[in-house]
Amino acid sequence: MAYGLGVIKGLMVVLRHLGRKPFTVEFPEEVRPIPHRARTSLLWFDERCTGCSTCAQACPDGCILVETRPNPDGSLTKVRYEIDFRICMYCGLCTEACPYQAIQPGGPFDAAYNFDDMHHDKYRLTKTAHEYLRTHDYMYPHGQRAPRQVIEFIEAEARGEFAPPPPGTHAQIPAQVPGFSPEAAERAAETAAA
Repeated sequence: MAYGLGVIKGLMVVLRHLGRKPFTVEFPEEVRPIPHRARTSLLWFDERCTGCSTCAQACPDGCILVETRPNPDGSLTKVRYEIDFRICMYCGLCTEACPYQAIQPGGPFDAAYNFDDMHHDKYRLTKTAHEYLRTHDYMYPHGQRAPRQVIEFIEAEARGEFAPPPPGTHAQIPAQVPGFSPEAAERAAETAAA
């Protein structure tokens, strides 16, 4: 092998790019296309989450908080689910650890200009996930289609109608509909579970 072959290959790359027009995206007016499943943001799907907190245990930054309460039937009620994107390094370990694929990469790329806007509670996470499903033909980022009950629930929610969480899923939390408080959502989840 000839000495300096790596340097010549590197210079060839430089020479190829010398004649190209610069590629500049003027963010936020212009948004560059984001690759599918890029590590931009996390989506949490309440209907898939059992509250096992495996994602929180796998997170090296400790930015996921899961608080649950046991039910008489052995299932768990998700009292709190929060992701603090201020300290998240988007490593994706939580997505790999989740046995139910309730947390997945591929959410919207939102540049936050306010530091306090980067802490998401379960209502904001659910709203973001429902918006994602609505705009992506009810397909999860990993390619599976959402169940019919979940689709009906999200469509009713988009119309501003109250709908109980879909049966046959782990869903407990409707996203906040205008005029629908978190306390009312908790009561509705408890009523649906009873």
